[in-house]
Amino acid sequence: MPVRPPVPEEPIERAESPKPTALDLDWEHIRRETETRLVERGVDLGQVSLDALLDPDQITRIERRFRGGFSLDTHLDGYDIAAAAVAGLVAGLVDFLIVRIPKDIVYLGEYVQKGSPLTRWLHSLQVPSDNWLARWFKVSYDKVAQVSGEISGMGGRSHRPHTLGHDPLVGLIVGTIDIMRGGLTAISRDGEIVILSGTGAAHYNPFTAFVWQMMHLLSDGFTKMGLPPPGWSLLQLFQVGSFGEKQRTVAELARYMYLNGYDSRHFLTMSTSVAAAEVVLRGYFWLRRKLDEEYDQDMALAAEVAGAEKTGEHPRYRAMALAAHATAAAINVGKVAVYQGNPLAINYAQWLRFFDAVFKWVQVKLRSPSDVLRGHARANLMALEQGWESIDAMDSAFPSLVWS
Repeated sequence: MPVRPPVPEEPIERAESPKPTALDLDWEHIRRETETRLVERGVDLGQVSLDALLDPDQITRIERRFRGGFSLDTHLDGYDIAAAAVAGLVAGLVDFLIVRIPKDIVYLGEYVQKGSPLTRWLHSLQVPSDNWLARWFKVSYDKVAQVSGEISGMGGRSHRPHTLGHDPLVGLIVGTIDIMRGGLTAISRDGEIVILSGTGAAHYNPFTAFVWQMMHLLSDGFTKMGLPPPGWSLLQLFQVGSFGEKQRTVAELARYMYLNGYDSRHFLTMSTSVAAAEVVLRGYFWLRRKLDEEYDQDMALAAEVAGAEKTGEHPRYRAMALAAHATAAAINVGKVAVYQGNPLAINYAQWLRFFDAVFKWVQVKLRSPSDVLRGHARANLMALEQGWESIDAMDSAFPSLVWS
């Protein structure tokens, strides 16, 4: 019987479909494209289970690897939220047990409140106000007796929160300028900015003036009254509010707090709660990336999108930091309440870090859409270069395409 030659199959005409972009590379797009190809080949879709090829976790992983959008993703999973909560609670615990208040005090004449053991130790490391460093690096804004009559509130114990040169932060600029011109800049008890000239020798060289400034701050840091916390002197401008039993303004409250030990040494103590939260967060971030390969890949892609080279710049870390420091700040509100409204219980360092976390999170959300799209393009390209996971179709565990 003669054998009939095989009849060549006619090529199947396919409708031209637009080439998918990086924004289209999700599982739903892949599924729709596959169904179109199967229909063209006469396959009954009712007998096919495409979704059985990948489980939901794999689908989610594919969508995470190839994504687009106009904003940076700061979504936190359950483990992230738990870590942020733990970090906030640890910071709050440190605030209650270590930071406390600067010193032992009987508040409102009836509430005995214990001060911080760490601040007590720092205050014990005391040097005389006329130490050798102070004698060598005299500055023009330290002439208390010479100007006390011209600036209200100035005195031997209180002149440092009033003179901007003594502020560890503001003084780096204002104090250096005062030294260069041989003058003094201060804020009076009434909130008036006073600028005086000819109060001391001038050092016109900016480098010399800056060295003098740093050395003088160092000489005052461990004297009996210490230095005010960074930026604290600016609070003398806020002649508003009515707080506490004496209805003090913000400026009066700041002055009262400094005179009761709320200085730069206690600021170091307050920073321990911030450091505790950061240690927990960064430890979790590092450990999870080491133990969870999928999480590490997600973080690497997100870092590529955001252009983040450091942990603190990562969008997801910033969201976690905001949650952690918001929790710590809320606990500090509770601490002030426990201390009967004593303003000395306010954790200034913790609130600064909270507002810093808010600012950095807003920066993430306000990122330019064009920058975000470029970041997504870089990340998707990196994912494509890494390639897909290898799949062995001969493996007995490989899912079946057709329903049995």
